[in-house]
Amino acid sequence: MRKEKSSEWPLIDAFGICRQTILPLYRRPTFDSALVTQLLFGECYQTIAMTSDQQWFKVFHEDTGLQGWITTQTLKEIPKSDYHKFLNTDFQIVSSPIAAIEYQGTNLYLLPGSRLHFSDLELFNWKDHIGFTGSVRSHAVKSDREELIEIAVKYVNAPYQAGGRSIFGLDEIQGFELIFTIAGYSWLSGQLPGRKIDPELVLPGDLMVFKELGKKHTKYALYLGAEEVMWMDNRIRVSDLSEWEYLIWSSKDDQVEVETRSIIS
Repeated sequence: MRKEKSSEWPLIDAFGICRQTILPLYRRPTFDSALVTQLLFGECYQTIAMTSDQQWFKVFHEDTGLQGWITTQTLKEIPKSDYHKFLNTDFQIVSSPIAAIEYQGTNLYLLPGSRLHFSDLELFNWKDHIGFTGSVRSHAVKSDREELIEIAVKYVNAPYQAGGRSIFGLDEIQGFELIFTIAGYSWLSGQLPGRKIDPELVLPGDLMVFKELGKKHTKYALYLGAEEVMWMDNRIRVSDLSEWEYLIWSSKDDQVEVETRSIIS
């Protein structure tokens, strides 16, 4: 049944998977709408609505908690059982800046964060069977601080793009969420993971969070050690901690808050 005063038709028990390098999710069912986020190869979603002409589907990405619109041409349905299996079992997650997989008779290039639904417990070497080049890691194994930083610095110089989740365009908030996801940690959009710690106890791999409460704006910096941080300044860059602190405290917002969080045990 169609929603009151809406062109959306609700859907239930319909599930899909991204089978292209990047799948954009739009705020409204039109190409000139703002970008909410991007799904990467192998990420799954649930369809929750469609337009009356069935040309657009509204999908929910459970890993981030975000939802947006995709076109019917990009919808790749999978059974409900596969959807829950892919979400609840181990998988390989691409960690190299660029990877490639033989898919439907041709090479498909994959970006960091893309998922291959094979476990380290497979009885065969899956790389020999699907023609894969690049590096991956088991998502079930959480990275230590050194590996997390190795993952993060691959995004240095990635330009800012609202809703972007790739080295070619990265959202300021979603970018850090993606880095920790690749490292094996869960991070729902809008929710800070880990625990708050004393700034004097900060270690490489800890997250520094600056909140402008009046503007409801948040900025992140990843502490790299040796008084250096990685943060977004129109592009992902590395600078001295003092430079980042100077810029954030230059905020004209009267209500600001800074906290340091440890996500890695």
